[in-house]
Amino acid sequence: MSELHNTASAAKIRQALLATASAFVLVASISDATLAADRPTVWIEGGWHFEDVMGDADLFVPPLDAEARANGLPSLTAVENTLGHTYGAEGSVSFQPKGSDWVFTASARYGRSQTIRRMAVDKIISGPPLKQSTFQSGALGVETVTPTYTIYADHSFKNSEAHVIADFQVGKDVGIGLFGRGTDTVISFGARYAQMNAASKGHSYANPQASFSQFAITFGTFHKYAIKIPNQRSAAFMERTDNLHAIGPSLSMKNTTGLLGTPEEGQLALDWGVNAALLFGRQKAKTSHHSTVRYFPSVDALPTVQTNPPVNRTRSRMVTVPNIGGFAALSYRFPNAMLSAGYRADFFFGAKDSGLETRTTADVGFHGPFATVSIGIGG
Repeated sequence: MSELHNTASAAKIRQALLATASAFVLVASISDATLAADRPTVWIEGGWHFEDVMGDADLFVPPLDAEARANGLPSLTAVENTLGHTYGAEGSVSFQPKGSDWVFTASARYGRSQTIRRMAVDKIISGPPLKQSTFQSGALGVETVTPTYTIYADHSFKNSEAHVIADFQVGKDVGIGLFGRGTDTVISFGARYAQMNAASKGHSYANPQASFSQFAITFGTFHKYAIKIPNQRSAAFMERTDNLHAIGPSLSMKNTTGLLGTPEEGQLALDWGVNAALLFGRQKAKTSHHSTVRYFPSVDALPTVQTNPPVNRTRSRMVTVPNIGGFAALSYRFPNAMLSAGYRADFFFGAKDSGLETRTTADVGFHGPFATVSIGIGG
């Protein structure tokens, strides 16, 4: 009887433990289902970014540029690739059906920048002591003077840039715990579209050097002395446009790791991600420039004009552009809202036709801070 009683007691204990475990599992399942039901199915995000732009073009060197630099005057090349920060907006819409781990996202960001720079510098240069005839007390005399001449350089350049980057992706929420406790990760694949447009226009006017020479006019025993100041003046104009339209497959991973608190009561989290794409599209460029140089044998003499023929180039070709990028941000999130701020970089290799006379390529990059606000709806 004792053994039978012990066996029955052990069976009851096992049943009680099994029932307790089943209850815990059921409660956990109900809790998870409740959370899943409360999770928004649609997230709408909007934000702002402030980025630097990479992607220098080949320099246009105007006539007499070496003479200007040799005499301490600025060069047009110092302002040709100057481009300020790009300001822009961004937004996205994400949809995750109830009870599904799949996330469907459409996003886009737009940025533009325009920079105008002008450098105008003049300086007085002096020559050696030279003789010069002058009238003194009603008579023609001769004095020794130090001649001077004002040289100058006046450059202006305008750069503008605008770009649109759009993504259409399908992602898989791989759940919690891939990189540790309290971590969510979404791996996405889809398509990326990139459009980039850049334009430049520059003017250069310079009178960067002069020489000083003595000459005399002789009438018998009479000598009249004068000073000649030969000088050169240049004028140059340059204009350039280039653009890229490309689309291709993309792959990305986004990770969120909770740092403090919970999403239900307010959570501080670390967000980071990486992305890669291979874009196929058309790259175009159009350049034109012309210049003239005027040589003056003296200040008041008629010039000899040398005009360089206008150069016009138009190019277009199909290209393949690899793209990689990444971001890191801190976010503060609630069940139906989130604030985020961080730093992002995106690089497009060989995206720009940067050539002047012939085609050369340059990488284009955007990097800088961003901030977004997200609202969740549905559930």
